[in-house]
Formats: sequence, structure tokens, C-alpha cells
Amino acid sequence: MKKILLSVAFISFLFSIDGKLKNSQYSPIDPFRQNTPAKIGDNPFPTNPMSDRAKGFVDQGRVKSAITNYGSFINWDTHPSGIWGDYSYLPAVSFIGAVPGNKNTASYSWQNLETIVDGEGASLYGIWESGDAYDAWYPVSGDTIFKGILFQMSEDDGQYNPDNEKASLESITGEYQFYFNHNDRKIIVSSFGNSDPNKTSARIGFIYPWALRPALISREAQFDFYDYGEDLEEWTEDDNYAYYGANAAESHFIDTEYKTDWHASTMARTNSHQTEFNASDIFESTPWVSGDDTYPVLAHSAYSNTWPQQYNTSTGETESFWPGSWSEDYNINLPGCSQSRKDPDCWEEVPGRFVSDMDVYMEFDDRWSHRANNVNTNDEYEQTGYPMGLKVRATAHSYGVSYAEDIMFVTVKVRNESGDWCAEDEDGNPVLDINGNPECGEAMIMPDGTKLNRGKGFDYKGMSLGFYMDADVLMGDWAGYNGGLHTNDDDFMKYYWENFEVNNERMLISMAMIGDHDGVSGVAGYTLDEPSASSHPGNNFGVVATQLLDSPKATEPVDLDQDGSIDVFPGEPLKMTDWHWVDWYQRPGIVS
Repeated sequence: MKKILLSVAFISFLFSIDGKLKNSQYSPIDPFRQNTPAKIGDNPFPTNPMSDRAKGFVDQGRVKSAITNYGSFINWDTHPSGIWGDYSYLPAVSFIGAVPGNKNTASYSWQNLETIVDGEGASLYGIWESGDAYDAWYPVSGDTIFKGILFQMSEDDGQYNPDNEKASLESITGEYQFYFNHNDRKIIVSSFGNSDPNKTSARIGFIYPWALRPALISREAQFDFYDYGEDLEEWTEDDNYAYYGANAAESHFIDTEYKTDWHASTMARTNSHQTEFNASDIFESTPWVSGDDTYPVLAHSAYSNTWPQQYNTSTGETESFWPGSWSEDYNINLPGCSQSRKDPDCWEEVPGRFVSDMDVYMEFDDRWSHRANNVNTNDEYEQTGYPMGLKVRATAHSYGVSYAEDIMFVTVKVRNESGDWCAEDEDGNPVLDINGNPECGEAMIMPDGTKLNRGKGFDYKGMSLGFYMDADVLMGDWAGYNGGLHTNDDDFMKYYWENFEVNNERMLISMAMIGDHDGVSGVAGYTLDEPSASSHPGNNFGVVATQLLDSPKATEPVDLDQDGSIDVFPGEPLKMTDWHWVDWYQRPGIVS
């Protein structure tokens, strides 16, 4: 029984490519337009991201799907959505990037200095100190890691009061106060009652700098107006800072089309695709484009008229160029090559040769993610999502050859552009452009014309990258949604992990599978409930299997199942480190 397999590869850097501006006739509704002359930052406003949206199609094998460029790779509203053979299995795949808001004090060792009691002997507050917490906050070199202390934490919120910092140990007179003893390299905190900061129940956390942001004043037509203090300069000491908490950018759980956390990158319509040819122009003869479909088209490797254009100084002409990466060859003669196919130093790009039979390229970022927050009548955020300054460049790959026709690959490259940057690979080596110069750029410009942290950005810790996927076996067919096939109530999940050796090299398999529990979904197919199932009702459909092929590498030994044996060694790809099954009716943000 064959499977439809979606494989996603995460890589830690991206290449920048310039494009030439062209006029666009595509004019979607603009919820981001500026109606006032107000200006906050010193940089030009980014353009309307809805004008940069486009779609593409991976269609070379048995897997066929539409692809979009605003974080939602596959979605219910763009046909076809995750079809394999005759049926649709995968109506939604959305990229996710997330960071924590604080680090709990339980991560460090604390010693009790004193416990203050009342006249009856009941504990009022305790005073605690930690040396390793201080070392974590103030490393020997580089910037400080944390920005503030959060007390009374609950549901990623709590009490942030910088005025509770004291000048000496003797100045602490109650709970929820703190003091930095720089001479002895200690952090001192006071906790309520008998609560112990060695335990998470104390509910005290060290705030990461990206989670402490200027508070909202009001929502304007194009941008959100923040409290930048009396000097009216963004990200300075006099700003009114508030704790925003952890953050996750995604583009699936939305109630309005434009309220996605990810949006097509600014000027993607000229930098990563074009607008002269639309969906009808390129795909009129296909079953998934009908009528006059004027939606812009992403850059497709097989159609050079979908590529962006740039001026060639040598020829004096404007020429189309492929904005994505090229295929790579294995070459053991390259400098630094260890003669292992797992060694990135053994691979070199082959300009002009594509990765698959149909590569579809896109770019998106999260600079508009705050617009997904609802604002109440008191001009307060009801949610506190925020831009992290992440730029994503992704390519979907589709193969027509028999050994790969059941697979859709998506290569995802993520770069932190929260501050002015120079790209590096995983080993810290500079990434060079085609002229041999370091690949560098300025920080991402926010909708109000500012840059995060005044262009210094953030060195994120504990970041998670992954995706949300909605696999329904089955959801529909070539005609679209079909209620007679949609029996997702009995869908079943399995996780498969194995490591083995091939040619004296360790190989890791980390795969999540979703299929039908009984093999009946309008038609008869494969049942995933093995080994209890001795046979399958039919062969009309298979399962969805997901694997991360080229993930970031482990920096320390990882014991996934906590059995005392190392599963992933330093230098090996982490693969899939977490997997959560979400009940749609109990999904995040739903209140019963």
C-alpha cells in the first residue's frame, strides 16, 4: 500500500536576491492601507502584503496540491488541497515558528537566606539567592540574556514591575522584590509565603528581551501605535514596556483572510515572482484552474515566465531569473569534505539544474503578525502575538518519476532578520553571495517604519520550528470537498522511530502517520490500526506520513524516550522532536 508523504526540511539560513520593480494589475482589498499622515519610524513603510500573495501548483506526480505564500502552504480554500491519486488527504499545512516568553527560576539552584514570619509564625515571604541564575543572566561575554522578572505567573502572564528592583538586600521589605548583587554575582528574589523558586510552583520567571515590548496605545489604519515614551523614540529606556509572553506565528487558526501571522514578504511580487502572468495564463488547461483566474502565480521552475526579473548590467537588458536554490552534486574533492554524504561540505550547487521536476518558490515573513491580535474598546490587545523578524524562503518540490511520485518535499530555510544581519551556516561560517562577498542585510522594517530593538534585533533562545497539519483521511476528491468521504472522526495517529546503519553510517527515521482507523471512508482503503488489523478493506486510499529530513543538528546528546540510551548524538539531525495531536473542537483559543 502506497502512502502520500509530506517531507519538510528546516535549514538555518537564507540567501537574499534583489528584484526589479514592475507594475501590478492585481489589486486585492487592502486592510493595511494608510489613511493618515502619521509616521513613527525612520524607515519607509512596507507595502501592502496582500498585494504580494500568489499561488502555485505541485503537479508532477500522484501528489498534487496548490501552494500559497503566506505561511499556509496548503489550505482548504485553494484547490487542489493535498490530493494523492483520486482523493484529498491533506487540506491544511501551516508553518509555525515559536519562542518562549520567560525561563522559570526552577531552571537554577536557589538558597534560602531568610524567611520572614508574622507574629503567629506564618511565613510572609522568603528571600532567596542564586549564583548560577546570575551567571545565566550576565554571561561572561555578550549581552545580558534576560530583561526583567515576572512574578505570579499564570497562563503565560504575570506581574512585571521593574520598580520592585532594590538597591540592596536590606531594602527588600516584602514579596515579589529583587536585587542584583553584582559584587558577589548573585540574584536575590523574595517569594510569597513558603514558595520556593527551585520549584515551578513559585511562579517566577526571567523575561526574555523579545517578550518585553512597548505597550499598545491604539490601532491605526496601517500600523499599531505603541507607547514609545516621552522621547517618542522606539525601543528606548523611557518606553512603557509590557510583558507579551511566549509567541507562535502560524497562518491556519484565523477568522479573517488577512489575519494571518505570516504574510508574503514585502515586494515578493517583484523579488520572488511576477504579476504579468496569472493563474489562467499558465494553468488554464489544468483541472484546478477554471474561468478567468487572475490570481498571481509563484515562480515555477518549469515556467520561466513566472520568474521575477532583474536588470543585467552586462547585457543592458531586463532578464528573468530563478529566485530559489539549485540542485546540489556530491563531490568528495571539495575542501573540507569528509567523504560522507551527510557532510554539507561535500555538496556543491549546480547552477541551472533544478531540484525536482517542478520546484515552486516563495518568501514570507512575520512582520505583520500583530495585526492578527484583536483590540478591545479599551485599546488593549486581547491576544499578544508579535513579530519576531523571521524571514522564510521555501521551495515545494514535485517529482514525476515512479520512485518519488508519491512524495511532496518542502525545503524551508529560516533566517532571523530581527536585527541587522550577516548570514552564517550551522558551523558559524559566513554565507557568501555569487560574488564571494558575505551575505548581509538590514533588519526587517516593521509596519510603523521602526526596527525591532532599534535594529539590534534579538538572539532568540529556545525557538521551535515546525508546522500545523490537518490530515483528514479522507476529505474530498478532484471535485473538492465531499461529505460522503469526510470521515475524520475515526482518524488514527502513529509515530515511528528507528535508527539503523547504511554503508557504516547511522540513519534516523522519525515519522508521524495519520490514517483511517477502520479503512472505510466512503470508499474502502488502508487501515492504520495495525497490527490488530489482519487485512485491509480495500486499496482506494492510503495514509499521510510526515517526516523532517534535514532538520537542525543536535548540540548535545538526546534521549528521546528517557530509557538511558542516546537516540540522537551531537552533530546528527534532530528530526522531529515533538508531536501533538490536537482535537479540532478543543483546539487552542476555543472556549466551551
